[in-house]
Amino acid sequence: MNIDCIKNCDNKSCENKINSSYIKRIIRLIGPVILGSKPAEIVNIPGGAEDKKKKLNEIKEFFDGCRKIKYEIINVNDNSKRVLFINEKSMNRCLEDKKCRNFLKFLGYPKEYNFEEYMKELVLRLESEEFPHEIGIFLGYPLKDVLGFMGYGNKEFVEVCSWRIYGDKEISQKVYNRFVRDKIKMHELVEKMSINELRAVI
Repeated sequence: MNIDCIKNCDNKSCENKINSSYIKRIIRLIGPVILGSKPAEIVNIPGGAEDKKKKLNEIKEFFDGCRKIKYEIINVNDNSKRVLFINEKSMNRCLEDKKCRNFLKFLGYPKEYNFEEYMKELVLRLESEEFPHEIGIFLGYPLKDVLGFMGYGNKEFVEVCSWRIYGDKEISQKVYNRFVRDKIKMHELVEKMSINELRAVI
């Protein structure tokens, strides 16, 4: 596994600055994003104001300077905090799909695809009062399921498998299985390694 976010630091000082158990939990949650099967994931930051601040600082300490994984802090209007973790390479690959881009343009996203501009637009919508259900596209869900959930298209609801599936469930199951596979891989890695060792393999 290639490392894009190695930092030169003294092991003990790094360990002292970061709450290893919290960062490890984040890494488990975003395993499919780190490994590239999922373009993005949203993580809610629980706790009071000070606790949120501490956790965000720990995320910043670990992920700042990481070229593989980018993140955006989402300030929700109910004073809650979320973090959007993004794998730029995986996101670009996802949004190369012309049908996905056309639907997003239909919803008001920029006519020409640009990673930074699309992420900026998504963050603005995540911080607005109306939740952008098209986020399913950015999270790597099949377009048919996003369209079905939003009331577009004519595919029937089939079942729930982390998200609502419409039409051919085999397509969605394959996507879901990739997410689960990478989450298991990352969980196994986290169990074996210290926070500083994880820096060297993520």
